[in-house]
Formats: sequence, C-alpha cells, structure tokens
Amino acid sequence: MNPEKYKNLVLSVTESNEDAKTLLGLVYVLKEYASEEALMKNFVALKGKEEDGKNLLKSLRRKRVLGRGPYDEYICPAGHEDVFNDFASGCLQEPPKLSKVLKEEVEAGNNAAIKMIELLLKIHIHGITGFTQYELVKADISDMFSPAVFQSLESNFIAENVCVYGERRPKHEFLWIYHQSDDEIMNATDMLKEYREKELHKMPQTRMVEGKIGEFIQESKSEQKGKKEEFAEWTQFSEAAIDTLSGYFSGFTINDDFLSLYGNMYVKRDTLHLVVTDKLSRYDIREWREQPVVFITEEMPRWVERIGHVFEGAYPSLSDRKLAIAVPNKVAYTNFKQELLSTLLRRWGIEKVLEL
Repeated sequence: MNPEKYKNLVLSVTESNEDAKTLLGLVYVLKEYASEEALMKNFVALKGKEEDGKNLLKSLRRKRVLGRGPYDEYICPAGHEDVFNDFASGCLQEPPKLSKVLKEEVEAGNNAAIKMIELLLKIHIHGITGFTQYELVKADISDMFSPAVFQSLESNFIAENVCVYGERRPKHEFLWIYHQSDDEIMNATDMLKEYREKELHKMPQTRMVEGKIGEFIQESKSEQKGKKEEFAEWTQFSEAAIDTLSGYFSGFTINDDFLSLYGNMYVKRDTLHLVVTDKLSRYDIREWREQPVVFITEEMPRWVERIGHVFEGAYPSLSDRKLAIAVPNKVAYTNFKQELLSTLLRRWGIEKVLEL
C-alpha cells in the first residue's frame, strides 16, 4: 500500500467515525505504550463504550489502518508514519491548562484530586527500582483515600484530557500529565507550592510543634547561661553566636521538591531534620536523604506496618537510615534512639512510641 492509498484509507475509516479518530489519536500519543489495555482504559474514560472500542480496534487492524509492534502495542503500518502522525496528531482534544484544573480543585476543596496532581507533578524525584510510576500514584492515593477514589480520579482526569494512561509489556504502566507546556507545568507547580505552604502552616499540628520547639530551644539556652559567659570569654565568640550553639531551630519553610514543610534543629550536639506534611507518601519517606529525620503528619499512614516492603530495593536500606514518623498527641514510630527525639516526642504529647 503506497502512502496516498493509506491516507485515503484512514480518511474513509474516520470520515464519520469520531470513535476511530479517538483511537488513532491515542495510538499517536501513547506510541510504544499503546497496548490494547491502555487504549481501552483511555477510550472507556473518554467515550464510555469498552465493547465498541474493542470491536473498532479489531476492525482498524483488520483493515490495516493499524498494526502491532514489538511490545504487542498498536502502531501504524511501517512506512506510513508521516501520513499517520500528520493525521492522528489532530484527533484528540486540546487539554485544559493544568493550573486552571488545579485552581478548580482547590476551590472545590477536593483534597484527593489536589494530592494526585501533586504526586504527578513531583514524580521526577522518585527513582525507584522495581516500582513503576503508575504503581506509585495508585498505591499512595489508594492508601491515603481509597482504591475507589483513585479509580474515579484516574477516569475523570483521563476524560478531561488532563492525563493519559500508558502500558507496555512486561507490566510497565504510566499515568502522564497530558501535553502541558513547560511554562504551564511551572505555573501549576508554583500554584501548588503556594497552596501547600499555606495549608500546612495552618495545620494545628504545625503550630503546636513549632511552639513546643521554641519553648524547648529557649529552655536549652537558659540552661547553658552560666556556661555561656565562661565559654564566650575563652573562645572570644559573642554570646549571641554561642546561643545558636546551645540550641537552634531554622523554622519551617516549604521544600521545593517534596512540597512539605522542612526545618532542621540541634540541641546539645543532637541534630534532627523535621518534615511536616498532611499525609505522608511512602515514596517521599523512601526518597528523603537527610538523616536523622522525623516526619510529622496528621495521621499515621496505613503502610507503616509494612514499611519493610516499602523499602525493598531502596538505597540506602531501612536499616542504614535513622527515621521516625510522629502524629502529635497520638503515636510515633522510630528505628533509632536519641535524647533530642525522645524529648520532642514527649513535648508533642506522644507517649506511645513503637519500633519501626
């Protein structure tokens, strides 16, 4: 079949069939990830007719509009890539601006949708052997909310052309933010960063933790007062400089990568890195590198009892890290002992401390 004949074939098949255009557009977007499962998941979300989609896909292959590639994915016949790409690139609707979608979800108070957009935007920080990007997002949203919530969000985001689902054998799955410019991704990220910082600072846990840390730092400095003057005379440091040596807390600011509040402190030679978030992602805790670290969150994540599974294949391994997860006034888990950590947990109203 020459290119002109293939072009006429495509036009004749799609002339009055919007569903065929949708499938060809999906094949174009997904490329090597255009498995039958991926095409049908996207098609059902966009059109709602799985059986019609499967029958149409078979028809397109039978008529040689589409073929199968090395990963059993759907592709255009060899030699007709230019014709196919030129036609199929215009078959899907333009996606809405991600910043507009995020703004609407924030105004609606849809925390699950906001969290899912957050995970999709910061996916670049997760280099996880043995996990796919799709499993990451699915597992976190399912744990934080429910599997039904994830399925609903996935379907809605695909239907609105915010995301597209791709799958390649062996089981490699992806959920992409669909066709947003770099500038638009930056706009949405900046909007999300501003929103997260504001909301996390408003949490009662954040205010309580900051207050207790401030009290503790002042007490530590007071305890050192007698020694401070002697030390200042000996070292020729100012007493203000020595104040920072006896106890220091940086305060909480937003972390650009993890979109959580971050601060560090040390008292009497003990150092801790502190991370405040509303719902702790298993992959955030896995990818965090500064140790020892305390993750402070509003509720204990469901996966904490299976934390060994979360860290399978991780580097460094769980046994080589020092980390704790704390829910103020409730419970904490930790895999290390430290005087500063123990003191803070008590001051945050945590009496039950379990071992990770």
